[in-house]
Amino acid sequence: MNSSYEQKHPLYAASFTKRRKAMDLYEGGERIEGNRAYLTRHTYESDKQYDIRASRATYRNFAAPIVDVFASFINEGRPERILPDALRPIEADADRYGITADAFFADVTRLAAAGGARFVIVDMEQKKGETVAEDRASGRRMVPYFTSISPDDVWDWGMDAKGLAWAVVHSEEMEHPAAFAAPLRYETLTVWTRDSWTRYRRPMKDKENTEYAIAEDGERRHGLGTVPLVPFLFEPTSHMTGLPATDDVLSLILRIYRRDSELDKMLFDRAVPLLNVGGVSQEHWDTFVVASSNALMSTEPGGITAQYVEPSGTAFQAQAEALARDEASVREIALRMVRPQSAVGESAESKAIDKTQLDTQLASFARRSGSAEALCWKLAARWLGAKEDGSEAKYNESYDVGEATVKLKGQTPAKEGQG
Repeated sequence: MNSSYEQKHPLYAASFTKRRKAMDLYEGGERIEGNRAYLTRHTYESDKQYDIRASRATYRNFAAPIVDVFASFINEGRPERILPDALRPIEADADRYGITADAFFADVTRLAAAGGARFVIVDMEQKKGETVAEDRASGRRMVPYFTSISPDDVWDWGMDAKGLAWAVVHSEEMEHPAAFAAPLRYETLTVWTRDSWTRYRRPMKDKENTEYAIAEDGERRHGLGTVPLVPFLFEPTSHMTGLPATDDVLSLILRIYRRDSELDKMLFDRAVPLLNVGGVSQEHWDTFVVASSNALMSTEPGGITAQYVEPSGTAFQAQAEALARDEASVREIALRMVRPQSAVGESAESKAIDKTQLDTQLASFARRSGSAEALCWKLAARWLGAKEDGSEAKYNESYDVGEATVKLKGQTPAKEGQG
């Protein structure tokens, strides 16, 4: 295999770090608390002190409520779908695993809001060596299906004047050759073009020393005339990448996590105050016994003295006030997303404009999601040779700004994220 298939698109690398941070903050739990990269270590903090503070750190998930509130609005009720009869069976089983189309696309849009992008591949099982036309002529029942793809697995792509020309999609597969036998795991790259796909794979075991090879049944002409990979983008930065719903608050949420940890350390230290012992000669430090595991020794003359040193209440108050400001900022920035981005004006004409037409990020995301889902249905119709014109999917664009405000202000950060 040409090694160029393993390369990543420049925009993939540019968006990966932010997307991974956004998904970690959304899912929370061990993805944050188990990742020391998110907890700043102070210059004079010892390894032991840092380990203790990190083990006690608790992440309050502000990201998940923001994403979930936005996703709940656009998925409120069933999307309005206009579909040909040939596609109706897919509504009940969209992914071959019994997931309804409503549930499937609700999850896709939620994850797109959380990470900025999500992809759907529209595919159909076919027999080896058959074209789509031959499959239809055979009378075998064929039903297209949808697969949700993480943007982490869309490695590379090419665009031209017609749009997406090709894409490389990464996946991992597992085979069970026999009962009680160890499963075989493979890393797979599928190269989709407008007319065909080619699948390469290599075993995960010793993969660094193994070349990709075309898989069995690894080449197929689909003849769709387009790459059946559909992006769902929250706030597009290109045709294939987007910003997450929490983009403006990622740094603030991380700062709250770090401030929480620092405030917890201050409280912990106050529970076990520092004993300051003075007047002990240095040669006696090893033999001098104090009934505290947290003590500061000095050789200051004037006889042996001992007193406890504790942080002042002012330090606690300052830290608590800073936390409160950060939390208020997170909620205020989130609220801006469901308020009009620009004032329409006070003319009679502007007052007559329905509130659902106001250009907000939420309404824009709803329209983009509806267009993306409609494209998925059109591709499914194309697989079947059915009429694709007129297939539509409309998401809720009418929401009460006041209700959104109440929900966002009233959301309690979760201890563990959702995802």
